[in-house]
Amino acid sequence: MTDQDQQVIKSIAIVTIAIALLGVIAFFIAQNVSETSSMKQQKSARAEKAMQERIEPVGKVSVGAAVDAGAPKAARSGQEVVAASCGGCHVAGVAGAPKIGSKGDWETRMEAGMDAMLAAVVNGKGIMPPRGGGDFSDEELSAAIEDMLANSGM
Repeated sequence: MTDQDQQVIKSIAIVTIAIALLGVIAFFIAQNVSETSSMKQQKSARAEKAMQERIEPVGKVSVGAAVDAGAPKAARSGQEVVAASCGGCHVAGVAGAPKIGSKGDWETRMEAGMDAMLAAVVNGKGIMPPRGGGDFSDEELSAAIEDMLANSGM
């Protein structure tokens, strides 16, 4: 290779490097010129919001208004008690529970009387937990039994 060839290769390399540098400089200038300060603030606000959403806790605890422990609670109706607790087993007759709507299931239990049925509910029987698994008063439980009996043709 002659000196002239080496000079041409050297010139081409210098021109190539210069063009690459100009491209990089043009890129950074375009980035800074195209984004106004308001756009940067919007981007920053979006990034901050996205970060807050990512680090947000999975669950939240909500504490309701304090209830006066001495204040009397409004009695729930028999229907409400059945819907809240009793119906889960008595609609389908789970584990031998008398079915709502089946007069035959309730007749044998009624022979013992209402007091005996209430005592069974208060103390629990079989898989039925005491008080039907709720914080029901005797009056509410009696109303629930009466509601189930009425819906069973008794």
